[in-house]
Amino acid sequence: MDIARAASPPAQPLSPLIKWVLPSGVIALTVALIGGYEFHWSWTGVKPSDQLWDLLHVIVLPVVLATLPIWYRTRQRWMMEWRMVFGIVGVTFVILVIGAYALNWRWTGFKGNTVWDWLELLALPVVIASLPLWFATNKRFEGRWRAVGVVGLAVFVVVVVGGYALEWGWTGFRGNTLWNWLRLLLVPFVLPATLAWFSARTESERE
Repeated sequence: MDIARAASPPAQPLSPLIKWVLPSGVIALTVALIGGYEFHWSWTGVKPSDQLWDLLHVIVLPVVLATLPIWYRTRQRWMMEWRMVFGIVGVTFVILVIGAYALNWRWTGFKGNTVWDWLELLALPVVIASLPLWFATNKRFEGRWRAVGVVGLAVFVVVVVGGYALEWGWTGFRGNTLWNWLRLLLVPFVLPATLAWFSARTESERE
């Protein structure tokens, strides 16, 4: 028993960011939302007329940026917990989308937004969240990552062609110019892709 205890590495203490800063931020955000919705605190910028869609534009990116350091430090110790969290988030998102578009849940504010609108909302947070995961697993799951990239690119090309050539209105692509696409894709895709390319090249040169 003593040998097993000695062999196992001691658990690293949680950083002050995880213990104090993030919980304080969550509490502050909750107070601001409640104050804006229920007590009409104008300084919060939250209005009772705001829908979930409006709030997502404010909170999605900060939540992703705040979660990444915690995930990186605890992904081995809390593997099951993280899977449960990601599963709950995924199921909740699917329920909200189905409720908004199929059941007309107006409070979500999702209905009427096109693929273009969703890209503006989620492209940068999704890429930022995926990049550390790619760095951590690209060697072990190189084939899977390549397959995901090929499938994603194929779907994207089909949707773009359908949006412009077949006038699929739900894409929201028609009417957007090259400048609009550059503004949409430059930060979420080009810069992270460049960073990933330089990282992979540096590792190959070291080997």
